[in-house]
Amino acid sequence: MSKIDGDLVLRTRIVSGILARMSLAGLVLVVEDEDPVRRYTVSLLEELGFTVLQAIDGTEAIAILRRRSTEIDAMLLDHSMPGLSGEEVLAELEREGLTVPVVLTSGYDRRSLERRFAGHEIADYLQKPFRLETLDETIRAVLAKRAQAS
Repeated sequence: MSKIDGDLVLRTRIVSGILARMSLAGLVLVVEDEDPVRRYTVSLLEELGFTVLQAIDGTEAIAILRRRSTEIDAMLLDHSMPGLSGEEVLAELEREGLTVPVVLTSGYDRRSLERRFAGHEIADYLQKPFRLETLDETIRAVLAKRAQAS
């Protein structure tokens, strides 16, 4: 294979990957009380091609979900926040019948969170601090699973 052919193959793979990713882009709600963490997460998601809504606490998240739950493709929910905790947000969503795939974010390890949130439907867990690649893989896997279920 010549260098030109190799470059063409590589470019084709890159374009295919970009198109596949764009087809799974969507609207993500980021619920995070720490401003720098929220801004960082939002910037990463936007870099990945997602449209992002933000909530600074659980109360604001519930208000947004009441209005736009059918539009939101996934929610990144901080497990520990002042006011309503992540667990209380999940309980309220369940009471109101609002459904959205939830990726729980926390500095705690996954096992302890799985035990604590055993009664709730969690699409995935994302341990802070996370990298762009991990965020990308997690969100896209959640969206792909949701698309298959539809």
